[in-house]
Amino acid sequence: MVATISAIGSSAQASSYYEADDYYADGGLSPSEWQGEGAKELGLAGEVERDAFRDMLDGRLPDNQQLGTTRDGKLEHRPGWDVTMSAPKSVSIMAEVAGDRRLVSAHDRAVKAALAFAERHASATRIREDGKVERHQTGNLVVASFRHDTSRAQDPQLHTHNVIMNMTRDADGNWRSLEPRAFYQLQKAIGAIYRQELAVGVRELGYEIETGKDSLFEIKGVSTDVIRAFSERAAQVEARLAERGQTRSTASAEEKQIAALDTRDAKQTANRTELVGEWRTTADIAGFGQAERQQLVGNAKANAADTDHRLAIHAEGDLAAHRAVTFAAENLGERQSVFSAADLEREAGRYGMGKVTVAQIGQAIARASSDGVLVPRPYLDKRGAESAGFATATNIENERRLLRAEVDGRGAVRPIHSLRQAASAVAKAELRSDHRWNSGQRDATRALLTSTNRVIAVQGFAGTAKTTTVLATFAAEAKTRGLSVTPLAPTASAARTLSDALGMRGATVAKHLLGNPDKTRGGI
Repeated sequence: MVATISAIGSSAQASSYYEADDYYADGGLSPSEWQGEGAKELGLAGEVERDAFRDMLDGRLPDNQQLGTTRDGKLEHRPGWDVTMSAPKSVSIMAEVAGDRRLVSAHDRAVKAALAFAERHASATRIREDGKVERHQTGNLVVASFRHDTSRAQDPQLHTHNVIMNMTRDADGNWRSLEPRAFYQLQKAIGAIYRQELAVGVRELGYEIETGKDSLFEIKGVSTDVIRAFSERAAQVEARLAERGQTRSTASAEEKQIAALDTRDAKQTANRTELVGEWRTTADIAGFGQAERQQLVGNAKANAADTDHRLAIHAEGDLAAHRAVTFAAENLGERQSVFSAADLEREAGRYGMGKVTVAQIGQAIARASSDGVLVPRPYLDKRGAESAGFATATNIENERRLLRAEVDGRGAVRPIHSLRQAASAVAKAELRSDHRWNSGQRDATRALLTSTNRVIAVQGFAGTAKTTTVLATFAAEAKTRGLSVTPLAPTASAARTLSDALGMRGATVAKHLLGNPDKTRGGI
């Protein structure tokens, strides 16, 4: 029940794979649809036709434009990526076995919401400017969506393959290849957005849900025994993971995807009437007979028919969205001065699971930004790629206070040692050490011991022995001058590590502030 992402090897492979499932069409309604702002710009709408689908996979655009790179006289163009979103098993059972097709529409709406999220935060291209390649957000995708309702093991499994074409339009109107890294970075977030939106949709249809961790949920009334009876595909994946000494909880997303591919059967074409009959027999045996199924559907429809029911859910969502965005911003702001807009949406949805829609979260973020609680700031990922982000007004004010304290504290105190004393202290510390110090450790320790500034920062890479050399020597020398030294760290584990290295009792910053309330007002 996650969003999976896989690269498409060739347009021929993709065409044959998706076109083999025409039997899924239900009641004359097409299971395929063009989506994305890029598709609109190309005039693609409605059912996905074979020729247009193949052209997009091959990078052939109107006006004879061809995307890709020519190497040794041969055109190279990656067709695209398949982002698959799967409904919780109980939703598939109620939609396909119990026959509540309203859930299929709720699934479709959740898929659209997740794709819109991906379009806002993951669509980008790389452009070379002045000899430098930079990543540019584009805000548009060309997506061919194909809805299916069974797994390869022929279990009921409502899911949609979203084929994201390797093309996007830049700010100048030029079509370019996509830069796909963000799709993989946001894989979990895309899946979470889909599930969060679907959870609200399921509740609007009159069902109650039972939530779990990581935005997982099931429909209340569909027992674990019934779910297990229709989970042959999941059992195959779990068995393969067990062979490798892993479980779903310990394996990474990549390892689970490999296990799924390893156990994947060839696609089968089934007579839908016979298949539904087999599913209902399986449900009967599992104790979820026709009467139980009809009662659950009937109760849900009766709830949904009550005008107050939908109004109550919407009102609850508006209120919950504000709280969810507040909590999410506070949580993210504790770890990052600037966090991505994508992380804020995902985290807010997690807090408001089953209560808030993506649209309500977006409105709450817009209000918080308008009120100045959230301040737009460019967010840079680990590779330096820029995307939309926010800082909290509280964090900005705290940062200003810290900077004011640093400026006010320049030249405000007497140094712990003179230059000669500092050099002697460093030499003695190095003699006592079980390894040779490097020049950076010596320079940093001398700088701390001779500084006249109240606030001093030491920056170094992880694992460079900052604590056991620089900080340990500084703390020891400060104590010899009668100064009180208190090791503080953001987390309990970091505080323990720091305390052990310095041979002193430390604490977390939060615990220290609770024990010293005056430290939280106006000072550092």
